[in-house]
Amino acid sequence: MNPTLVGFSGQPTQPRPVTLPNDFGKPIAMTASLVAEDIHFSTTTGVLTVEKLYRSPQGLTGYGIIAASGESRERRAYTLDDQGETVVCDNGAFGVEIPVDDLYELLCMALQAEDALKTVGEHALFRAAANED
Repeated sequence: MNPTLVGFSGQPTQPRPVTLPNDFGKPIAMTASLVAEDIHFSTTTGVLTVEKLYRSPQGLTGYGIIAASGESRERRAYTLDDQGETVVCDNGAFGVEIPVDDLYELLCMALQAEDALKTVGEHALFRAAANED
């Protein structure tokens, strides 16, 4: 994701009311600053994906992802609340408290299942630089 820590004026972005749309639970509303965003298109699947990451002054993290292809669209939203040894994860329908070590293990399992090496950079076209042979 691309960090977005400052606004157009060069000053840190101020928290503002944000509502993350969610097709799989309630929309998630919070007052937060945008800290990162990413937009990418997969030439393999034809899916455009928009991701945004927010942080509230209280430390709550909000994550919204929208994936669209043709006429179909899927919107998901989550909050992550770091409690020290655990993280409270909420998708707008259910909240679960997960130990941080288990969360890391789940992330590793998800990356392996997705075969991350195959999908890294699928939205970018790699070409040799003009000064390379």
